[in-house]
Amino acid sequence: MSKIRIHHNGQSHTILTGLDMTIMSVLLSRGFRVPTPCAGNGTCGKCAVNTSQGIVLACQTHVTDGMEVYLQNSSEGAMVINDAYETVRPFVCDRGNGYGIAIDIGTTTLAFELVDMATGNRVSTYSSVNSQRKLGADVITRIKLATQGAGAKMHAYILEDIRHGVTQILKKSAMQADVIGFVTIAGNTTMLHLLQNLPCGTLGVYPFTPVDITMRSCYFSDIFGDGLLNSQLLILPGISTFIGADITAGILCCSAPHDTAPSLLIDLGTNGEMALFTHNRILVTSTAAGPAFEAGNISQGTACIPGAIAKVCHLAENNVFIYETIENASPIGICGTGVLDIAAELVCHNLADETGAFAAENGISIAEGIVFTQKDMREVQLAKSAVRSGIEILLDAGGYGYNDIGKVYLAGGFGHKINIESAAILGLIPPVLKNKVVAVGNTSLGGAVHVLLNLAAEKIAVDIATHAEEINLSTHPRFNDLFMEHMMF
Repeated sequence: MSKIRIHHNGQSHTILTGLDMTIMSVLLSRGFRVPTPCAGNGTCGKCAVNTSQGIVLACQTHVTDGMEVYLQNSSEGAMVINDAYETVRPFVCDRGNGYGIAIDIGTTTLAFELVDMATGNRVSTYSSVNSQRKLGADVITRIKLATQGAGAKMHAYILEDIRHGVTQILKKSAMQADVIGFVTIAGNTTMLHLLQNLPCGTLGVYPFTPVDITMRSCYFSDIFGDGLLNSQLLILPGISTFIGADITAGILCCSAPHDTAPSLLIDLGTNGEMALFTHNRILVTSTAAGPAFEAGNISQGTACIPGAIAKVCHLAENNVFIYETIENASPIGICGTGVLDIAAELVCHNLADETGAFAAENGISIAEGIVFTQKDMREVQLAKSAVRSGIEILLDAGGYGYNDIGKVYLAGGFGHKINIESAAILGLIPPVLKNKVVAVGNTSLGGAVHVLLNLAAEKIAVDIATHAEEINLSTHPRFNDLFMEHMMF
């Protein structure tokens, strides 16, 4: 046994532990939040901690007797979470009276909305960080960990997160649990598998088959246990392993009942999910965009927390960058929207060439202590090329050109805050479409609200999931050529 001391938020904790444990395993076992984008493989560098032995990676360093570990003050609880959304489809309320709760389970965050089911009026919202982040930042990592025995722990995390969220939104609204008659939940396929404690092994290996992605109707207590809500529960249906119920909900939210022009829905995250839809056909695809849009693989990337650089502009006459941070706090890193702005400014002002290369060997200084590197630029290129290639393949499969598209709906927190001009400069969004872009926010939550209120929306969600045609980019004959083409600026 060894004794170590952990210093965090002005407090010190003495812990007895085994010598065969890494610093990370000790921290996670005691409930400390540690960034783990690479699931402890030692490749992302985000778990670096200051110790009495110097700065080390927590995932790669075993504890020693008498070790002192100094953690940065936690800011994850202050993460800016997007629970706002725009809906194209009018709300129709025919489910009944009383109140209901719609929930979106995101890989990073959770969003809750308490709704008056008679009127459709929003009563209150609540959001929180998904506690599963303690075990891995992305879907692929969590699938891997679930197959290695951590599925039960992640199931327990999400149950507790949702119980806590429901309790908090009721408290915030000064309501009793017995007024809640209905709950709907949307999320990606992996999150809903972990929620229902379904095995995830087939999600991560070819042919990537989900266990069950159909609409599930049950009681809240069937999943969450007795003692909180005596309500009905609907878990929205997914389309495939990579196109989940969050996209089903998003298409529902963004599809105008009588709109004949085709629309694009793009959800930019670690996986870039896209849908091309009209009133009679739905084409969907997903691409491994990587974590660049969430700043996961960016050398000084950070979540959307106070101090994250979120907007950047280059002043050519002074050759300096000016920036805005979240809540105007001192800069601590760069979040996804800032990453996109920096890359666009480098291209626009010829500081990077068409291949993305720039001359500064040690990176480009954005703020004191904050540098954007050549590797960061490559991460942006990979992500934008994957998404742009997917868009073009969807349009080709539907028989459409850019001019045929009526609207481009950008979903998710990143899409809600993105600078469309930056996206067009980089080619992430085809420039000809930039004036058709509408940031619609958390359409997964919006679609869950539609199903909460409306019986017909429940049927429409099932129809979307059943009839959507998925295009597999990994086997598509044009993808590799398009991917190489769109790597260029």
